Amino acid sequence: MELLEEITSYVDEELKDQNICCRMEKLINDNCVIRKEYMIQKCMKDLLRKRFACSKFPIGLDEKIFLYISHNIKAHPHPSQGEGLF
Repeated sequence: MELLEEITSYVDEELKDQNICCRMEKLINDNCVIRKEYMIQKCMKDLLRKRFACSKFPIGLDEKIFLYISHNIKAHPHPSQGEGLF
């Protein structure tokens, strides 16, 4: 495996061999060029994860939505539903 690919695999946590992981850690600590490449890849991955991550909606928002829907159904029941669903 080429060194650049190993760095990428290390950043992506795809390396399963502990010997390779230890070697990568040592290279990152000892070699400033490899450390720079590692930091670039790690920062890019973190940035992409933050920018394109699917995040759950804020806590409590689901309850507010259900209350809003419930209130609107009770306030404006469909004629065929009688009293409404809630």
